[in-house]
Amino acid sequence: MNIYRKRQLGAAFVLAVLIFSIVGIVRCSSGKKDEETVQTGADNVTNDEIIVPNIDISELEEINNDNIPVEHVFSDRSEIPFIDVNFSPDDISLIDAKYLKDVVIIGDSIAKGYSVYGRMEDDNVLAVGSIGVRNVLDTEFDYQGFSLEITDILNRRKPKYIFISLGMNDINIHSEEDFTNNYKNFIEEIKKVTPDSKIIVTAITPVTYGNKFTQNEKIDTYNEALRKMVFDYNSEKIFFVNAAQYIKDPSNNGLINKFTSGDGIHLSAEAYDYLLTYMLMMLEWI
Repeated sequence: MNIYRKRQLGAAFVLAVLIFSIVGIVRCSSGKKDEETVQTGADNVTNDEIIVPNIDISELEEINNDNIPVEHVFSDRSEIPFIDVNFSPDDISLIDAKYLKDVVIIGDSIAKGYSVYGRMEDDNVLAVGSIGVRNVLDTEFDYQGFSLEITDILNRRKPKYIFISLGMNDINIHSEEDFTNNYKNFIEEIKKVTPDSKIIVTAITPVTYGNKFTQNEKIDTYNEALRKMVFDYNSEKIFFVNAAQYIKDPSNNGLINKFTSGDGIHLSAEAYDYLLTYMLMMLEWI
């Protein structure tokens, strides 16, 4: 019996007592009949008869009760969907022209490849080699001739979109729990200095099959932890994107050989074309 039926039965009982007190013992049997009638009506109430205020009808039609989470109500916009992206070389310049001034990428040596290979301007790529999410807040970045902490740069610039590309230097040091806790701490510090920015957490990129640095199965596990972390935020300003899937070999779950710069960890110029095109095209979706 749901809460609405319980409340109706309770109201029916109180009403019966009042009637009993007013009309006396002679009308007792009539009062009982009234109570039974009310109870029968309460039992016949269906969910279709309950009016839910302030909800658009089109939104109600999209709800699938079988898919409603029990513990969390995740935003369906938290995770950028994985779609096929067919693009030509001209697409990169068109996308850059639209978003370049509004986007910054924060990360490690892998993220630095966006500027090293000329895919983005230096001021749009805030990256330092060998750092992780564990120490990004303690690291100084070169920005327009100055050496500044990342929060200082973001406070000055207040970008519309912030991509975070970190994790490769964390997964062999910290547990998933510590990793995501450090990540959440970083996100919270970003929100303090630029609360209107949209934050896009990007998946850790794969390594080549059999690489001794780490295993791709472990990277997948940490990426799943990132995805859940973003879902737990349930925010219209924090997203997750697994663009790294585009540079994976489905036969072995590793980095496609042509996308490595040579060590099986860092990426080739062509890999950044795939990553950047997907990432920036998804800003249209956000």
